[in-house]
Amino acid sequence: MAYDISGILLSGYFDEVSPLQSNVTRYRVDACLAYETTDFCTAAIVNSPDYGRMLFLDGELQSSSYDEAIYHETLVHPIMGAYADTKDKRVLVIGGAEGATVREVLKWSDVKILEWVDIDGRLIELCKQHMRFCDGAMYDAPNLYLFVEDIMMHLGRITEPTYDIIIIDLPDPDPAMDGPLYGAEFWSLVHRSLKPGGGIVTHCGPVDPGVGKQEGLKIIQDGAGSAGFPYHTFIPSFQGHWGFWMNRAPAAETIKGCKIMNPDYLRTIFHWDAHWFS
Repeated sequence: MAYDISGILLSGYFDEVSPLQSNVTRYRVDACLAYETTDFCTAAIVNSPDYGRMLFLDGELQSSSYDEAIYHETLVHPIMGAYADTKDKRVLVIGGAEGATVREVLKWSDVKILEWVDIDGRLIELCKQHMRFCDGAMYDAPNLYLFVEDIMMHLGRITEPTYDIIIIDLPDPDPAMDGPLYGAEFWSLVHRSLKPGGGIVTHCGPVDPGVGKQEGLKIIQDGAGSAGFPYHTFIPSFQGHWGFWMNRAPAAETIKGCKIMNPDYLRTIFHWDAHWFS
């Protein structure tokens, strides 16, 4: 069955072109669940016989129901495990409209306050309705506070160290990005809002096997001001390895309620092949 999304005749396929990757990836689709332009992006939610429900923003894949747990558990649990001894944690999640990053943080019973900031309230609603990564009751968790606003405005109101952990789930860091995200002011506000010794984790985009092409990781390391701990894992729907970075050594904690995360898995992801930096 053919779909016309943003003037592109899909004929049963969605062709993704990522600005950070030179290849074009074609995904089979058998239903278009939603297509809408919000104030901040064009969102397409489709169903794929290969990967389930898939979210594309401005034509670029964000997540799929068949393997989203790989991304979200890998983003959240290493940093949460590293701070397992910190009680009554106050955590900030930046971005992550699908809700799955928040879902994973809420698996930790010692999170006293979880603030979730995303600029696109309509996208959150579309994901809640069509992606359905989270139980509806999650959005009413008593320790969860959702702020639909620009993260720069949110952090700009914070004048003292507030968060034990900050989790960044924003668009891919891109050298051509026009805006404050991942810029000097952004990182200054992040560090100002973080308690001394607090944790930061972010994804850093696709791992490029080409020599010296780890631009996303370089942007994160330069901005965060620390060598930190890069790591990566393979995500099938992303058609390759995806990079992450955290500022504290991971701890091989046993995580309950996860599909993939366990101490053995954790030990396999904290390496970055040397030839990628040659």
